[in-house]
Amino acid sequence: MPTKTLAAQVRHLRRMTDSFGLIQFSRGSHPDPASGYTADDNARALVVAARMGLEDLARVYVSFLEGSLQPDGWFHNVWRQDRTPAPDGRSEDCQGRCLWALAEAACSGLPDGLRIRATALLDRAVGTAMQLRSPRGRAGALLGLARLPDPRRAAAVAEALYRQLEATDPDWPWPEDVLTYELARVPHGLLRASRVGPHRWQLAALRTLDFVLARVIEDGVVVPVGNRGWYPRGGRKARWDQQPVDPGALVEACAEAYLLTGQPRYREAARAAWGWFWGRNLKGAVLVDGDGACRDGLGEAGPSDNRGAEACLSYLLAALAWSEVEGR
Repeated sequence: MPTKTLAAQVRHLRRMTDSFGLIQFSRGSHPDPASGYTADDNARALVVAARMGLEDLARVYVSFLEGSLQPDGWFHNVWRQDRTPAPDGRSEDCQGRCLWALAEAACSGLPDGLRIRATALLDRAVGTAMQLRSPRGRAGALLGLARLPDPRRAAAVAEALYRQLEATDPDWPWPEDVLTYELARVPHGLLRASRVGPHRWQLAALRTLDFVLARVIEDGVVVPVGNRGWYPRGGRKARWDQQPVDPGALVEACAEAYLLTGQPRYREAARAAWGWFWGRNLKGAVLVDGDGACRDGLGEAGPSDNRGAEACLSYLLAALAWSEVEGR
């Protein structure tokens, strides 16, 4: 689906956004204000808004991140319906995504005022990037830091993730003993960094991406690792429930790999992951509505009826990535 057709597909994102931020969950296709908000979701929404030039939405999401940034440079993730912070510990996933979003906004075509605000927030938070230890946290940060004019901000984090991936067992080239969620995000971050760094980063990222592809593509169909048991090393892959964040991240990573290498197999893998949203899945179920709402998951009994923020954003980010390689 070309990017130019996406304008109609942000209606659900707008429906889920109020004056404070993006609401976390829905009941059916209707926002559930009682579910509150997360910096995690608002950061990913800012990436979408920055790429699509949605100034009004970007203003809401930047304001949310301003309110979430703490004096130590970390972002408070979970917020209640009454717009007060809920008890919460540090989330490296959230921190990486917030750094990504602010860098995207700072380097985007948004109005100067918004870019200046995003840059100021990033300057206050960027020092936390070297505190990240999880592969997803590091990868998320790299997706933004690698876009900045000064590549040195990404280099140390990318080298840390590279060493994390290189230290794995050749029989299980993954930095954890269990394959869980958003697997393709890890190689995606290092692939993005390899645009401004040594070729060995790209090689390590592609090896990791190939490992993921071998475990989630079955006879040309993407079968993500299910969250009912995951996929422990030496064990069996859980097939249900499947979450949109997994094929969504796979579209993004494979599109990046194709643009970097020109290898058609990565474009075809991106096509397979994109097809998951449109019925090329184990249930033959179309998961996306015409307004951009996406079902929260695919279970053995079929799709979820709910269409929350994460699913919507996973779809929109995948659509933006697919538009870069569709037809090539």
